[in-house]
Amino acid sequence: MTAAHLDGSATIPRESTTDILRRIEAAHGTYATRTALAFDADGTLWEGDVGVDLFEAFLAGRFARPEAEAALRREAEAFGVAAEGGAHEIASALYAAFNAERYPEDRAFAMMAWAFAGWREDELAALVDRVLEEKGHAGRIRPALLPILDWARSRGVPVYVVSASPRAVIERAVARLGVAPERIAAMTPAVREGRIAPELGAPATYGEGKTRALERIFPELAVLAAFGDSAYDAALLRTARVPVAVSPSPKLLAVADSIPGLVLLAT
Repeated sequence: MTAAHLDGSATIPRESTTDILRRIEAAHGTYATRTALAFDADGTLWEGDVGVDLFEAFLAGRFARPEAEAALRREAEAFGVAAEGGAHEIASALYAAFNAERYPEDRAFAMMAWAFAGWREDELAALVDRVLEEKGHAGRIRPALLPILDWARSRGVPVYVVSASPRAVIERAVARLGVAPERIAAMTPAVREGRIAPELGAPATYGEGKTRALERIFPELAVLAAFGDSAYDAALLRTARVPVAVSPSPKLLAVADSIPGLVLLAT
C-alpha cells in the first residue's frame, strides 16, 4: 500500500484491487443486514463519459427536434446563455456554456437527457448502440474493477449503478457488466405518448440526488462499498463502509478529507 498526496497537504491510501477486495470482504462479514456495492458510471466503471459521447453525437447530427426548443430556450434564458435560432442552436450554446463552466453541471446533465424531446425510445436506443460501438465502449471498461464485480456476483451482493448520464445510455453501457435495469439510477426524461418529453420524469441523479436515488431503489441502504471519480460522487462515497476513489478528478481530491476512510484504487 502506498499513499497519494492530495493538494500537497493530505494523503490517501493507494491500494490494489486485491487490497480493496480484502477490505470489502472484511466489512461484509460485519453486516447482519443485506448489503450492496454502488458505482458511479462515467470515469469510474469505464474511462470517458458515455453521456457526453451521446450528446456530442446528438449535436453533430443536428438531431434536436422542435419539441425541445421551448424548454431549451427557457434553460438558456435562466442561466444567461445567449442563444438564437432553433433547438439545435440553443442546445449547442448550452453545451458550450457547460464546457466553459457557465452552466451548472446538474442542470446540464439533466438537459442532456431531456433534450431528446420528440424522440421515440427505440430511436434513442439505436443511436446509443451506434455511439457505444463507435467509441469502443467495451475496451474502455476498467479491468481493475472486474474482480470486484466478480466478487459481488459470487457472494450474491447486488451491484447498483448511479449516474448523472441519461438512463438510456447507462442501461446499455452496463448491460455487458451484468447490471440489471432495476438496479440503475440515472437522468431519466419523462415519456408521454411514446415520445420523450422536455423534462425529467424522475429526480435528478447528481450530488446528494445520487444518494436519494439509491435509497429509493435500495431502501434498506447498507452500502458496503462505493466507487466514484467526481466531486459530485462524494455524497455517495460517504454512505459506504469502504469508499473508493477511481481515477479521481482534482475536485474530488479537494474534498477527500471529508470522506472518512477513502482509499484510491490503483488502476
